[in-house]
Amino acid sequence: MYYALLLLSGISIFPFWSELTLLSSSLNSNELAATSVFSDQNIPNKAKSEETIRIGIPQGQKAGDRWSFQADQIEYVFRWCPPGSFLMGSPETEEGRYENEILHEVGLSKGFWILETEVTQKMFQSVMKQNPSRFQNPQNPVECVSWEMCNSFAKSLTQLLTQTLSLASGEEFALPTEAQWEYACRAGTQTSFAGELEEMAWFNEDSDSGSTHEVALKKPNPWGIYDMHGNVWEWCADGFRDFNDQKEIDPKGPDSPTLSVRIDRGGCWDSSSDYCRSAHRGVYEPKRQSPFVGFRIILIPGNN
Repeated sequence: MYYALLLLSGISIFPFWSELTLLSSSLNSNELAATSVFSDQNIPNKAKSEETIRIGIPQGQKAGDRWSFQADQIEYVFRWCPPGSFLMGSPETEEGRYENEILHEVGLSKGFWILETEVTQKMFQSVMKQNPSRFQNPQNPVECVSWEMCNSFAKSLTQLLTQTLSLASGEEFALPTEAQWEYACRAGTQTSFAGELEEMAWFNEDSDSGSTHEVALKKPNPWGIYDMHGNVWEWCADGFRDFNDQKEIDPKGPDSPTLSVRIDRGGCWDSSSDYCRSAHRGVYEPKRQSPFVGFRIILIPGNN
């Protein structure tokens, strides 16, 4: 018998520990125990009598807000990406640019939580009971995972935590769309990278002697998200679509199960800097398993 503890507090749960009403719910043997905590340092202090526990998935208040939960004693930390618009693609003057990166405005109508690191081998092993990675280390990103394997992980995690996190109908972990990925990567920036590449990314290593690295060792982007540039390429949900200069709302590429390629983004540990640009668009066969490719997940709150 396991028990789940779900907590939400404006600043920190610990100063009010003795005054919170703790919720416990029994879990089936195939569920993971989890503790959920949301924190926004900019929420004004409230009187202790007003502190409440919310159940389910909260919305963030501002870009970069942090939401976390523990499952199987592993911490999953997410950062909030609010609804908004941005310029997707790259200007014609950007160094290393490809013609398929036509600059255009994109609006995202729903905010979403994105895992602040790539899915680690420890996370993948906990849920899928296997670790296919070439570069074995629990804190390194999982790699040698096909697009199908990444979707299976997201679906399995949803099933395991639906009761524990009180997920509402339609709330499920998933791969980000290409537009969601670039929005989170840019984090409000419009330059080639979301900061100084050397400070943020593992890249340009020798393909024979290089390897992946533990997540979150480099600097994050302005929204607190690590390794969006380099370390491993990251699978996206959609297939390749042609850009044009027209504004789009919640765009998504083709999603047929018979697609020959899916989008991957961000570059990896042996990529040149051009491939690590926020706008660079990679494609990969969805069944292929490579030590260069991993993934991260998102979750869209149902009350969004």
